Amino acid sequence: MERRFLERGPYINAKKDQQNESKEKIAAYIAANLVKDFDAVLLDAGSTAEVIARQLFTNRKFLTVLTNNMGAYVSYTEAVAAREEKGGLPQQLVAGLLNENELILTGGRFDVTYEALFGDATLQAIERFSPNVTIIGVSGLLFNGGVFCHGSEEVRLKKMLWTVHTDTRVIASDWTKIGKRDAFAFGPQVAELKHGASRAVVVTNQPPRDATAGLRKRFDEEVRLIKGNDIPIVIVD
Repeated sequence: MERRFLERGPYINAKKDQQNESKEKIAAYIAANLVKDFDAVLLDAGSTAEVIARQLFTNRKFLTVLTNNMGAYVSYTEAVAAREEKGGLPQQLVAGLLNENELILTGGRFDVTYEALFGDATLQAIERFSPNVTIIGVSGLLFNGGVFCHGSEEVRLKKMLWTVHTDTRVIASDWTKIGKRDAFAFGPQVAELKHGASRAVVVTNQPPRDATAGLRKRFDEEVRLIKGNDIPIVIVD
């Protein structure tokens, strides 16, 4: 029987195609090093978070993952379907075999552009959740300028992710967004990433060899500023 998942929109498809290899490396690092089995994970929306979700569901066990990211739901159902087809087991049994990870959707209004849930119900669900790890995606990061998202609908939720108490708060960002400005600043300064968290870390990747000298300089300067303010930054190969 042919399987059909959520039809992907043009915005998300475009974002998924950008820096896909970088996102895979970032996601693999986070799943292997910043999330442990049995953790409660608060996961942001966006294409990078979707890749992280797939890594978590297939490489960690007994997680409780709360997210407004419908792409994470796609990742979960695709992983379940792959296990079912490989093992020839009924759907209800395979779900339990997917490392016993629990996916919880926040609820709220579905935004077709960002393929995410927003609104008061979304915020209320996050307020009730107590995460060990909070993972935030960005569309731009300037140490002295702010941390940015692209859409106006995202701002309220991103501000909550920026301040909710957590053991570990993570910014997951491919290198092209480091040193870049975008439409809406939800985090006034990168240094505030540590507020309400026992630890904070930025995970990104090295610019490729064909990146321009200007972009490399921009990236290196932001990395220097982040490190200089005692925020760990991991640059994956």
